[in-house]
Amino acid sequence: MKRAVTLTIPLLWLISLWGCEDGDWLGPVERGLRGALNGWDMWDGDAVRPYEDPMPKTVKGTVPTTGRVSFEKSAAAFNAMPSIKRKERAALTYRRYCHHCHGPNGDGRIIVGESLELAPTDLRSDDVQSQSDEELFEHLQTGGGLMLPFAATLSPLEMLLSIEYMRTLKDRPSKPYFQPKYTEPLQ
Repeated sequence: MKRAVTLTIPLLWLISLWGCEDGDWLGPVERGLRGALNGWDMWDGDAVRPYEDPMPKTVKGTVPTTGRVSFEKSAAAFNAMPSIKRKERAALTYRRYCHHCHGPNGDGRIIVGESLELAPTDLRSDDVQSQSDEELFEHLQTGGGLMLPFAATLSPLEMLLSIEYMRTLKDRPSKPYFQPKYTEPLQ
């Protein structure tokens, strides 16, 4: 019995070090299990891809580091963009920063939006759509309610782009992000 324990402990130690040649001492057992399961790796799965495209480079001076940026200065850069490029960038900006909570139709019917205790604001509503761009710009900067302030996250141009895209959501239908699996009434 003593001899079996004496041989088992070094054997377990060697097994635990299997795969540590890269200097990664935390995952050898996991890698061994992945190898036994035909190379399954969660990092190769569809669920672990937060962005399909790389984040665009931020032009120096576009993100404020102190204070708040005025709406007028931001609107000048926004209006100088060609219309087609502006629409593409607006859709991308909304997808990156707003889609997670407000959903593809702006109604908050997406996994994150529906999991919040208080529903995100419906961006299609008359209350939101009737606000001026300047009011929405201020709200994006300072936040309010459930909304976090985005002054340190979004450049002023990105705020205006997200507002432009939000204006296109007014007539979109409200529908769940995932259709219900069972639609027939229970017996």
